[in-house]
Order: sequence, then C-alpha cells, then structure tokens
Amino acid sequence: MSTDMDIFMDMMSDQDTPFCEIVEQGKDNSYYQGLGIHILKQLKEKDHYFHFLQSILSDYQKLTKDQQQKIEESLNIQPKIVIKEKVIVKQEKKKSQKQLKPKLNTDDY
Repeated sequence: MSTDMDIFMDMMSDQDTPFCEIVEQGKDNSYYQGLGIHILKQLKEKDHYFHFLQSILSDYQKLTKDQQQKIEESLNIQPKIVIKEKVIVKQEKKKSQKQLKPKLNTDDY
C-alpha cells in the first residue's frame, strides 16, 4: 500500500526531510523504546497518533510470529471467533402412490 506520503519521502534524500528526529543505528533496544515513547509524547491529537501508528505498522508482516503475538497481546487483540450454526430440518418422506396400495402376497405356500 503506497500512499502519497510514501512517494514523497522516497523522492527526498535523508538530509532534506522536514523531520528532525535522527534515529541512531546499533543502539540497545531500550534506546528505540525510549525514542518511541518520546515521539508518542509529542503526539497530542488522536488523529495524528492514528496516522503515525498506521505508518509504523506498515511493516508489521515483517515481524516474526512471536513478535506479532506479543504486540497483539499488549493491544489485547483477541482472535475473532466465528460461530456457525447448522440447522438441520428433517423432512418426512413423501409416500408415493405405489406405497399406499397394499402389497399382495405372491409367495407360494
């Protein structure tokens, strides 16, 4: 899913971006977690938070299943349970005209 902002950011070099956050490489995981908390504190409106989160989660499928599961647990995302009920209607068999007539005993004694 490519948005206009994705195309815009691809066209710009890293030095020309209007964003001031520089993410350092090779740091401990606590650095990236702290950076995320720092950025979240700057987002005051729900709409801004939504678009920020949507852009971050665009690479969600690249995570391992274990990492995805941890995120789903922290967001309290439950799997959808689909209950399908199967209704069985038992219909009586229609008696044909042949069955209504009495059977004749054709056996010889």
